[in-house]
Amino acid sequence: MRKSALVIGTVAAATGLLATGCGSGGDAGSGKSGGTFTYAIGDEPETLNPALQDEHTDPVTELVFCGLTRHDAANKVVPGLAESWQVGKGGTEYTFKLRSGLTWHDGKPITSKDVKFTVDAVKQAAADAPLSRNFAAVKAVETPDQSTVRFVLSKPFAPLLDAVSMGLLPEHALAGKKLTDAGFGQSPVGSGPFKLTTFKPGQYAELESFGGYYEGKPKLPKIVIKYVPDDTARLIQLKNGEVDGAHVQPQQVAKVKDDGKVRLETYPTADYRALMFNFKRPVFADKAIRQAMNYAVDRDAIVKSVLAGQGSPATGPLDQSPYKSDAAPFTFDPAKVEELMKGAGYAKNGQGLWEKGGKTVRFELSTFAEDSARVAILNVAATQLKQQGFDIVPNPRPKDWVRKHWGDLEAFVVGWGTPYDADSSVFGPFHSSQALDKGGSNYGTYNNPQVDKALEAGRDTMDEGERKAAYADFQKALAEDPPFVWIAYLDTNNAVPKNLTGPAKRTLGHHGYGFFWNAEKWAWS
Repeated sequence: MRKSALVIGTVAAATGLLATGCGSGGDAGSGKSGGTFTYAIGDEPETLNPALQDEHTDPVTELVFCGLTRHDAANKVVPGLAESWQVGKGGTEYTFKLRSGLTWHDGKPITSKDVKFTVDAVKQAAADAPLSRNFAAVKAVETPDQSTVRFVLSKPFAPLLDAVSMGLLPEHALAGKKLTDAGFGQSPVGSGPFKLTTFKPGQYAELESFGGYYEGKPKLPKIVIKYVPDDTARLIQLKNGEVDGAHVQPQQVAKVKDDGKVRLETYPTADYRALMFNFKRPVFADKAIRQAMNYAVDRDAIVKSVLAGQGSPATGPLDQSPYKSDAAPFTFDPAKVEELMKGAGYAKNGQGLWEKGGKTVRFELSTFAEDSARVAILNVAATQLKQQGFDIVPNPRPKDWVRKHWGDLEAFVVGWGTPYDADSSVFGPFHSSQALDKGGSNYGTYNNPQVDKALEAGRDTMDEGERKAAYADFQKALAEDPPFVWIAYLDTNNAVPKNLTGPAKRTLGHHGYGFFWNAEKWAWS
């Protein structure tokens, strides 16, 4: 599905004490240069333009592009293309200083005008660019000189330093074109440690190390990202040596551990799975029904069985955030299900299903058919809900179909979550302004004025105490009027060759994205 931190560390960053580059971090030691690394992944982006990817930057885009800022091993904001910055006027003015000698992959210099072009283009694209929500408060982008850029805001926007980790776009490659230009989306010009040389949609992307990268040329000369949506096929290719590494589902871990040629890199994530409701369907109008369904699922059982213990029960969208509160009361509680459903006027019929006015709580639950973990979550959750009286129709669908029919789905095993600023995990999927038909990432068209108010308060203040209170209010409102049935947070597994050095553990995002965060340090031992 379609990527924010407070100004903590601003003083250190402004003096250059956090001089770590885009994708930088970790130490590959005395690894050797040379040799292609081929990696299989299940998810393929619709575009490689970072401005059109909502919160979840795929590996290719992550390797090709850099932002003004980036995230370190602890997912804190540190310098990227900007070597330093200063924040002034109560959080309404940000001045960034670009590193010297920066170039695009085609050799053209990177200047402050590219920064201005990027922000202006994203804002003008509006609904076509989901991340435009991160720049709504930017009144102007000023360019006093080629290496200095100043953001002037109409009001404070706490996640701005996080927001500008979005990959910078080259004005010379996009001038006169729409941001959604398909040509750029498939053959982009970036400034990251690797440049794209070949992109075959549905097959693979080939990248080669960039000699002009400001931290030096990466030791791996080439990385190939192969798109293999079927989990079983991906494992077979790993076993057969068709790929060097692969994203591995929890159910496949045991099979990979026995392979003497690879090692398993298992990292925590902020990536959760939940059952998302389409609020245009009348069956979901009563919040008591949605509350009851949250009490009807046994999350511990799903983590143990489906995820093979690789994960944790989810209570809400900020479980992996410093802003997590204790607002969510949901545990497996059949007695609470009975209490809520009877209170809503339902009674069990002869089939053991909740019924009112001759209608059961019936809906189709879908997910990506190619994703074995989601399908397993769907089947177990559907079974548990049926056992508690809900009339669920499981129906996984092909990914291509889903991407064209989000608005037609009744309920879906959704995934979301970033390890960055709380705003990046919650504003897109839950604020009413981000509804699907408005071009946003609120795929279920959830609308709750209290949630909107809390989300706006969380991003419109620089005061840490006020932000904490706002996100506590948000989680309380979400628990009272749940848009999802929360299921679990996932650990993510990547199999890599034993002689590959450099991968460094950190909390990753949706789909386990972020694994390549320090790939320019990787090498062969």
